[in-house]
Amino acid sequence: MILTPLGPIKIFINDNEIEYTARSLNNMERHCPNVNGRYLIEYEYKREFKIQHIKCCIPSIDVKGDIESGERLESIAFYKDDIKLTIGAEGEFHEYPMYLDYSGDYLDNGIQYKTFQATAARTFKFGVSWIQPYTEENEVQTWFGADPTMM
Repeated sequence: MILTPLGPIKIFINDNEIEYTARSLNNMERHCPNVNGRYLIEYEYKREFKIQHIKCCIPSIDVKGDIESGERLESIAFYKDDIKLTIGAEGEFHEYPMYLDYSGDYLDNGIQYKTFQATAARTFKFGVSWIQPYTEENEVQTWFGADPTMM
């Protein structure tokens, strides 16, 4: 389990908490040299699982998140005191995605993937990154640090 300054990161499948292994990643010199934590969480989805909600969240968080999306990146950032933490997911969340066979949602305490009947077997990835203290100049680093396509 990842312990962050804003609380533990938990993974839920259809509202049931599961254990997971997170990989600690090195900082990227160009994009996120000053982040304090950078992790990748992978979940192996199999087609026979059918419809699932795969949630990555901080259940104990008590601040509102800010959506920070990008091209093929959906992410939510939480700010508290001098800490900024970002959770990222790969894809573009739409009700009926045109080019993907899955979607997702922003949550009060995190982000989730949503699979469909037709979702193919794949690895769903979450990126988690935080920086302390954050400033106007360095806060973008968690956005890069939590981008699963850069891991």
